[in-house]
Amino acid sequence: MLSRLFDKFRAFPWLLLALLATAVVGHLAPHQLGVLVWSLSKLALGAYLGYWIDRTIFHYARPGDLFHMANRLAAQDLNNGARHMRHQASLAALRRVGVIAAAIIALGLGV
Repeated sequence: MLSRLFDKFRAFPWLLLALLATAVVGHLAPHQLGVLVWSLSKLALGAYLGYWIDRTIFHYARPGDLFHMANRLAAQDLNNGARHMRHQASLAALRRVGVIAAAIIALGLGV
């Protein structure tokens, strides 16, 4: 139960970094604070939404699960199957990157 809660806050360090950058800009150029907060919130929200959109749509093909399956196949000395599964896991990771990038760009453009 606790591990599932921590899984949901995996991107928390990025949020903390954005808040720290906001504090620095607020100190150096307070007149730009509204623009920065708006931009950072859209970026963070796009990344968060993109991640969860990918997990929701492709619940059956998560990159971590596929890499884990490839390692199990390699441990069973099924190298051909492990190689294929690593390829699938790599494609799933690239797919996730694409979905997250699309969500960030969509929110950044104001869609």
